Amino acid sequence: MDKKVQSIKWLYLTVFLLPVLAMAQEKDKETKLDDVVLVGYTKVSKKDVTNAVSSVKGEALKDMPSTNAAEAIQGRLAGVQVSLSEGSPGADVDIVVRGGNSITQSNAPLYIVDGIQMDNALSILSPKEIESIEVLKDASSTSIFGSRGANGVVLITTKGGRKKAKTTINYNGFVGVRKIQNKIDVLDPYQYVLYQYEQYYKNGLETDITTFNTRYGTFDQLDKYKSMKKTDWQDKVFGREAFNFTHNVSVSGGSENSAFALTLNNVQEDGVMIGSAFKRSMANFKYDYDVSKKLSIGLNARYSRQMIYGAGTSASGSQSTNRLRNAIRYQPFEGGSSVDVDEFDPLFADQTNLVNPVLLANDEVKESGRNDLLLNATIDYKISKDFTFRSVIGYVQRDQLVNQFSGPVTTLARQNNDQPVVFLSNTQSRRITNTNTLNYRKTFGNHKLDLLAGQETVRTDGESMSINIKWFPKSSSAQEAFANVQLASPPSGMVQDAPKTMGDIDRLASFFGRANYIYKNKYIATVSMRADGSSVFQPGSNQWGYFPAASLAWKIKEENFLKENNSINELKLRLGFGKSGNNRIGAFLYDTFFTSSSDYGYAFGTSVTPGATTGNIMANPNVKWETASSYNAGLDFGFFKGRLYGTLDVYKTDTKDLLLLAKIPQTSGYEYQYQNSGSSENKGIELSMGSTIISKENFSWKIDANISSNRNTIKSLGNNASASANYYYYPSGWQNNLFDFLVQVGKPVGTYWGYVTAGRYEVSEFNYDATTQAYALKAGVASSSAVANGAKPIQPGDLKLKDINGDGVIDSNDMTDLGSAQPKFYGGFTQTFRYKNWDMSLLFNFSIGNKVYNANKIEYSTQYLYKDNNMLAEVADRWRWFDDAGVKVTDPTALAALNANTTMWTPPAGAYFLHSYAIEDGSFLRLNNVTVGFSLPKGSLEAIGVKNLRLYATVNNLFTITGYSGFDPEANTRRNPLTPGVDYSAYPRSRFILSGIDITF
Repeated sequence: MDKKVQSIKWLYLTVFLLPVLAMAQEKDKETKLDDVVLVGYTKVSKKDVTNAVSSVKGEALKDMPSTNAAEAIQGRLAGVQVSLSEGSPGADVDIVVRGGNSITQSNAPLYIVDGIQMDNALSILSPKEIESIEVLKDASSTSIFGSRGANGVVLITTKGGRKKAKTTINYNGFVGVRKIQNKIDVLDPYQYVLYQYEQYYKNGLETDITTFNTRYGTFDQLDKYKSMKKTDWQDKVFGREAFNFTHNVSVSGGSENSAFALTLNNVQEDGVMIGSAFKRSMANFKYDYDVSKKLSIGLNARYSRQMIYGAGTSASGSQSTNRLRNAIRYQPFEGGSSVDVDEFDPLFADQTNLVNPVLLANDEVKESGRNDLLLNATIDYKISKDFTFRSVIGYVQRDQLVNQFSGPVTTLARQNNDQPVVFLSNTQSRRITNTNTLNYRKTFGNHKLDLLAGQETVRTDGESMSINIKWFPKSSSAQEAFANVQLASPPSGMVQDAPKTMGDIDRLASFFGRANYIYKNKYIATVSMRADGSSVFQPGSNQWGYFPAASLAWKIKEENFLKENNSINELKLRLGFGKSGNNRIGAFLYDTFFTSSSDYGYAFGTSVTPGATTGNIMANPNVKWETASSYNAGLDFGFFKGRLYGTLDVYKTDTKDLLLLAKIPQTSGYEYQYQNSGSSENKGIELSMGSTIISKENFSWKIDANISSNRNTIKSLGNNASASANYYYYPSGWQNNLFDFLVQVGKPVGTYWGYVTAGRYEVSEFNYDATTQAYALKAGVASSSAVANGAKPIQPGDLKLKDINGDGVIDSNDMTDLGSAQPKFYGGFTQTFRYKNWDMSLLFNFSIGNKVYNANKIEYSTQYLYKDNNMLAEVADRWRWFDDAGVKVTDPTALAALNANTTMWTPPAGAYFLHSYAIEDGSFLRLNNVTVGFSLPKGSLEAIGVKNLRLYATVNNLFTITGYSGFDPEANTRRNPLTPGVDYSAYPRSRFILSGIDITF
């Protein structure tokens, strides 16, 4: 096993076991409180919870400065994987609960903020305003939410005011700077020109030789490149110091009958890449008022406005969208062509498929804006001592826009008469939610009963419009083009593309009920049932899904044989079963709709008339709910008066009737169809532990840790598999027609599919013809020519692939399972120290055993179609054909001696393909956050009205221990459940150093 992986394991185990060892030395007062958690539509004492719930309180987040609430919970919750897709400002954060259940649909959990459903809610929340986050993980807890609960439910409660409290004003602000953490090593100027010399001179063509000599000089002139200054294009594009200014202001208080809280947040953040930035302003107001002893109301208004600037490094499309390539592969020095480096050279761009990365970054402008509005009102009415009625109505609106400008140097403009192109998109979604519940609570001696009945409706509407506008004047700036689209003028006989519009209509009607029974404070039983009717399915029986659940808990600590045991203060066994549903597909997929565009047009006279098409997805009137059945067994424990506490859960989730975008025979006229096809299984184990190791007046030390393991397996693919076996291949999409993922029964989702790298071909594997100076593979040596070398004859030093089936031919039959993105273990741990007025916290997260598909490595070590492209630094150690005098070596003995100390193969000349060289161990241990703070002694500033003043300094992403060679082992750029763990053209991750002040009046 790799030493780095071993060190991660031992470090984690040491920290995890340390609290147990410390218990023998420290015994002090109880520090673990009986928390209250939000489960379903009501609050429950944590001691009475029968379900699998992970929670984090705002107290744990308040001292961690972050612009994204999702980052603040990374590594804190057992069974919950939180990862940044890449390092760009405002980058998407992926949250997956217990591995996710869907194969082709979203595995994002359902977010409920203050009782109202929102999408990607953590992206519009500041960590400072969070009161608590509860993650419901098993179906016995999520089934009460029915629709979309199959992938977990995240319940978020924001802070409010307190009744009978004086008005308090708090300001928390910090300023910091981001800097790129690592780079990809590439060839230096001399190594680069030697490689180009080999490319141009290898075949002895006079035109190639003349081109090289004109561009770089003759061989005896190449020594000048040894002293030539290397241009670090990665540093020029990503190397700036990116400043961040974040401000949080909160005002809260209350009277005898009311409470209020106002929270304001503003973020101004630069990105490390030229032209990238993030801005966000948020406001949240909460007000609670007791109208009478029976009636109370609550009002909440939230508004968030954010803008992400910059085109980034890629889009989710194919290789043509890769902007990172230019910073890696552009010549590593300035000059080298007939045009100055700060001017665009169209001939060089055509010959190399590269553009000066600084020019390109400045010529692509993108603005992605998003406004979120949340309004909700709550009415609580105590009908009697035991009956309570609650009604919540909420309105959520999201407006999104994208303005993208592609200037003359971009590929898109060069494909359109070298004239700028603008893409404009506007989307609005509106959701109205109404939830009504009736709650009955009663205690009869040793019996405690809690009954809940409810009804909920969710109405979602939305529409979107997008348009590509071509042929702007070459002198147009981005802002001029955005504001004056009429400047675009099509050439004679051409027409602009028609705008594309889409509508979204989603209706959900739900009825649910739950009963909770506690006997003698020892035995707890909970049952629930929910029925959901969704408009995304064809009207009829398929519209409705039914989701029952039941769970039991036994408080073993309350039994007589443990009641007097002072070492054990909590011991509870939990068992649960439930079903939850998923309806995450587009609306009206049971019907056929048409889309118009000039792409489908036809010639009429001298112009093109737009046509219409149904697209490539066939309607399916029989599609229905995807259902997940979950089994969970858990143990909650606490020892030494709460000094050591934790939770152990074992679970299994079976998902059937998977909503798959299935590939169908094209004889139907379509390529895909949504089907309920197949099933999957997730099973795993989760352990979370915490300990207050030392709790003294002047010093405390606390640890919280969690570790989880999840195994995902495809159990069936239904009709979606091939005729001969239960599998099909799926493309990651970074390169066209590259089917590099295997979807197969018995294997996990995200299985990489490719060839096994077998090194390179050596001279000993060839017959040499001294007359023609030609090398030919010996009989019995399998040739990789068709796969790796563009069908050109194999030569010594070429990439060699393993002949898996032993038939003497390297072809698609030799592709095999190369591993998956699924880790063996993942988790995190935090350590908190307090010494007098000083405090320090460290937050680690880790992953062990996952594989990463480093697609960058394939592209940047493959020659393919273009010369004059730079390569990875390891290509300097490639097979050599020319000696130190620049003379080509053909003699077998001399050639073997020349390459005795080289290890790398010649960069392949064929198309891109996946082989195991690009599949790397993605295990890592990251110190995600370290914060040191100092609080002035209480009372020292009371004279000027200051209640509390804390100064702090923080480093985010301080270090990562990993063997991965790319920017970040957590990169996940393809945004598809079927293709996880692909690192392709990801925006580099940065280190963030900041300092701030937290002051309360």
